[in-house]
Amino acid sequence: MMRRHPPRSQVPRPKPLGDVFFGANPVLEMLLATPEAVQAVFVTPGSGAAQVVAERARALDVAVEMTDRAALDRLTGGGHHQGVAARTRPFAYATLDGLLEARASLLVALDGVTDPQNLGAIIRSAEVLGAGGLIIQRDRCAPVTPAAVRASSGACAHLPIAQVVNLVRALAAAKDRGYWVVGLDPEGSLLFQDLPPLELALLVVGSEGRGTRPLVVRACDFRVRIPAQGRVASLNASVATGIGLYVLRERQLAGRTGGRPSR
Repeated sequence: MMRRHPPRSQVPRPKPLGDVFFGANPVLEMLLATPEAVQAVFVTPGSGAAQVVAERARALDVAVEMTDRAALDRLTGGGHHQGVAARTRPFAYATLDGLLEARASLLVALDGVTDPQNLGAIIRSAEVLGAGGLIIQRDRCAPVTPAAVRASSGACAHLPIAQVVNLVRALAAAKDRGYWVVGLDPEGSLLFQDLPPLELALLVVGSEGRGTRPLVVRACDFRVRIPAQGRVASLNASVATGIGLYVLRERQLAGRTGGRPSR
């Protein structure tokens, strides 16, 4: 006797296109912080948490599709999705010219930060501490993914982020617009307290493992270290960024210079 296969479910199956993130709380946080970044929400029937997410998504005019647990398992690679997943739109990067034309008093540039969790934490610190934008490299830095968005706690929606091909050229362009480039460097000869109150400052942060590349170091006007007293060799990149931004902002509040002298 021929064995009959069970009929295929008639429930729509989400296609694994674009960046996908999942879990009731992460999806809800994303909807609350940046609903315009969410292309569609997928939920399974019968889940209370999924129902809450679906109601919030519909209230924000985000498309909601009902699906089954097996489809979500495939979409999320077997992750703990709690009956909820979402697909995001491509992140809208700012332009470098746009960042520099805005003349925010503080900017941040990253060289080689490849961990999306670190990237998200840096974005969060930068936004909270008043930076006007972030510059990352296209090939040597983690892009803004759902993991980075989650780690930023929604700060990605408020901090312009530019992606550049060549960081050294981007720093040169910033100098031409009046920015002083301050590099975090464990071997730096200066402390932040040694700096004058720079009117326009761009903080450069390297990776935790390799630090900042020599070409980028040479592009910095100041090489500043954060003094350490413990036994661990270095700080997490996001913590170091937060310390640097806070001190630079405090020194800016202490007084103003005339910006970068004309070359």
